[in-house]
Amino acid sequence: ASRGKTCSQVSLNWIICKGAVPIPGARTTSRYREYMGALGWRLTSEEVARLDQASEALPFDFEGAGFRFSNAKFVGYGVERWHLN
Repeated sequence: ASRGKTCSQVSLNWIICKGAVPIPGARTTSRYREYMGALGWRLTSEEVARLDQASEALPFDFEGAGFRFSNAKFVGYGVERWHLN
């Protein structure tokens, strides 16, 4: 609220700050404009940590939608794996 952003904008920016690319479904022009308000600014690391903490305290899991680090990704034809040297 201190930034004048909506919950959707903060949520999308949180996802971006965590290194993912959100793909929101905007069915109307007004929703598209709202979602675009998530761009051009960043949450601070403290704000991201507070949101992380709050999400961990929820009484349900984000099955399949969490931010887990992995050495693999789905590429359309299978799974590619990589290793850092």
